[in-house]
This record gives sequence, structure tokens and C-alpha cells, in this order.
Amino acid sequence: MNKINVAIVTQFIKIAVLRIGFLRIIGLIIGCLLQQYTFAADGQNALENHERWYQVEMIIFARNETNLQTNPQQEAWPKDIKLTYPDNIVFLKPTNSNNAEGFNILAINERKLNSQAAAITKNGNYTLLFHQAWRQMIYARNTNIFISGGKTFNGHQELEGSIGLSVAQFLKIQTNLWLTQFAPRNTTPTIIAPSVTQTSATPSIPSTTPEENWPELPSLSSFDMNTSDQPQDYVTTRIVKISQQRSMRSIEVHYIDHPLLGIIIKIVPSNAANQ
Repeated sequence: MNKINVAIVTQFIKIAVLRIGFLRIIGLIIGCLLQQYTFAADGQNALENHERWYQVEMIIFARNETNLQTNPQQEAWPKDIKLTYPDNIVFLKPTNSNNAEGFNILAINERKLNSQAAAITKNGNYTLLFHQAWRQMIYARNTNIFISGGKTFNGHQELEGSIGLSVAQFLKIQTNLWLTQFAPRNTTPTIIAPSVTQTSATPSIPSTTPEENWPELPSLSSFDMNTSDQPQDYVTTRIVKISQQRSMRSIEVHYIDHPLLGIIIKIVPSNAANQ
């Protein structure tokens, strides 16, 4: 074989090696891209797997203000607050409604926080405003549920608002609640602890915030409020908004604290509701 042929063969081998190396590099790049796509798909599937049926149970209780060491009336509660209900709000349904979409109030014996609610009821420092359990689908997008409790004054309850529930890596709750203090019209306003009747043994604390510049309480036309507990007209003497966001793990009991109230919530997958 002459020198020219050797040079040609050598050049051919070099080109072949370069092509093989190039193909290997392309293969490695494609493999990495496929692996990243697989990881992304697995992550998306994991997120979708969290979107499922859950049992939700929530307790909301007020702190009786006459028993607080610090007078909450001294707090500078802002008046420039916005009270609104979100769009597409969902209402809890009666126990026997059998709504296929969920949100049916569960029977008392299906609740998991009855002992906590009983302890709150027996404690004179607190007043139970809300305690319900229900089942629903929880999605990545927010689902807003109407919440209300306590006594009714002029068509509004002491506790009103909504909560939003969603799920990603963790469950998430967003509170959009407001606690309203009422006083009889044309009288010197005094603090009325939620659902607690003032007696001679329970001193009244003069209110320093009569009905001045408090926002109007929003109403929902689709919600039929019960008749007022008392026939007298009442005025708003204070509104405190509770807007908090909390990430949670399922099955665990979570507590949201506030100077005027507390929220206890537990969310479990529906197939683990009996645990």
C-alpha cells in the first residue's frame, strides 16, 4: 500500500471516529433531556396524586374578652379593611343532602376533634363559634368555603367569611374571616364577648370604638340567614379581620392563633378518615 492510500485510510478513520464521538455526544444530550422530562412528568404526577378526596374538620373559638389579661379593646384594630367573599364560594350542605360533589356536613360521630371541642366548651375562657366536618375534593386551585358562627345580630353572625383550601406539595389553607362586635343601638356600647351573656358578675368594658367608619358587612344573596337571636337593633362597634395562610401536612392537627380567636383544623385523605 502506497503512502497516498495510507493517508486516505487514516483520514477516513479519523472522520469515522469523529462521527462516532459526535453521535455519542448527541446520544448523551438526548438521554439527559429524556431523563429531565421523566423527572418533570413524575413531579407532575406526584402533584396530581395529591388532588384527591379529603375529610376536613375545623373548630373556631373566640377568647372571652372579659377573661383576657390584656384588654383587646386597646388594640388598634384597623378600620380600612376590605370585607369581601370570593367568587364561586361553596356552601356546606346538610348532613342528609348526599351531594355527589361533597361538602356534606358529617354526623357528629364521624368527627375526629370532638374531644377538643368539648374541652373548649367546658372552658370558661373560650366560646365555641364553629365546629363542622365534611368531605371534599381538594385541588391545586383554591376552593373557597363559606364559614359562619356565633350569635346573629341584624342578619349577620359574629363570625363570618370563608376559607380557601388547595394542595400542591402540602395542603394549604387561606383564612378570610372577620369577627364582629355588636352593641344595642342608642346605648353606650360595651364589649359583648361572642355568645356570652353579660351578668352582674361579668364586668362590662366601655368600648372606645363605636360605630364609626367600620366597613359594611357583606351579604350573600344565596345564603338565608336565620332570624336574629334578639329582637333589638344592633350596631357594629368593631370588626377584626383574620387573614392568614398556612401550609399543612395531612393527618396532623394544626392550630392557627390570633389574639381574639383560635382555629383548629385537621385534614385527612378520605380513605384514612377512620384513623
